[in-house]
Amino acid sequence: MSPNMKPTESKAVVLVLCGGGSKGAVEVGCYRALLELGVSVDAIVGTSIGAVNGAFIAAGIPVAEIIALWQRVKFSDLFAFNWAALWNPRTAASLYDNRKLRRFLERHLPARFEELLLPLTIIGTDLRTGEMVLMEKGNLIDAIVASTAVPGILPPVTVEGREIVDGGLANNLPLDVAAQKGARVVLAMRCGCRRPLAQTPRGILGILSRSFDISLNGRWDCQIEPYRDRTRFIVLEPCLDENIGLLDFSHSAELIEIGYRFALSELRGQATEWFDPISMGGAESVIW
Repeated sequence: MSPNMKPTESKAVVLVLCGGGSKGAVEVGCYRALLELGVSVDAIVGTSIGAVNGAFIAAGIPVAEIIALWQRVKFSDLFAFNWAALWNPRTAASLYDNRKLRRFLERHLPARFEELLLPLTIIGTDLRTGEMVLMEKGNLIDAIVASTAVPGILPPVTVEGREIVDGGLANNLPLDVAAQKGARVVLAMRCGCRRPLAQTPRGILGILSRSFDISLNGRWDCQIEPYRDRTRFIVLEPCLDENIGLLDFSHSAELIEIGYRFALSELRGQATEWFDPISMGGAESVIW
């Protein structure tokens, strides 16, 4: 685990999966489309919910099973109220604890990075220093729970002596990390486009969720500037219903379908030409 990135052995195609809470379901639809297009992914970089999806893919779980998991899972399967937030609000670390999330991951994933079938890099944020942290070996479950630890909603996780929170704070769409891994093509799908809500959110959870969602929408153009001459970046940006809450898992089926159809529409017919200096159509896609 190190915040210092160095170029490694070249990977042809690196899949980047960003954070976005429940809207991470669109990433599963995108992955289904990639498989149907015959795209082979060589490595994965994931942040927050993207770390969960990335681990499922890297573990070799069939896409149909990943879709079924998303369609079954409910808020109550992953989150349990942290009663310390009522008893000791000044010292409580979060509104919810991570026990249910941890058990869910343990049921479906191997314990360690070394057991995965594909290289996986998980992004976290050091709570003390604010630095981006790369987690690539050792305890896989700890790394995922740390990367998904939205401040105020889930508690920080200690990984190798560092208190880690949601990776989206440091780098929600880590295209630059994939490029530094030596990727020739970096593929990513954002969990929605940037636009304002129709109404201001209400309630503690609604305001927390929206605030974090805003923090995830930072621009990433400047991050990839040093790599444009040797790496091709394909970033898909479907516009989703921004009123879907960060922890509202009741829309998974429709989000998966949106991601699937959007990726097929944008990428169909282009898969075999990615390594040629061409441009691709699609108003909501950003291609370099």
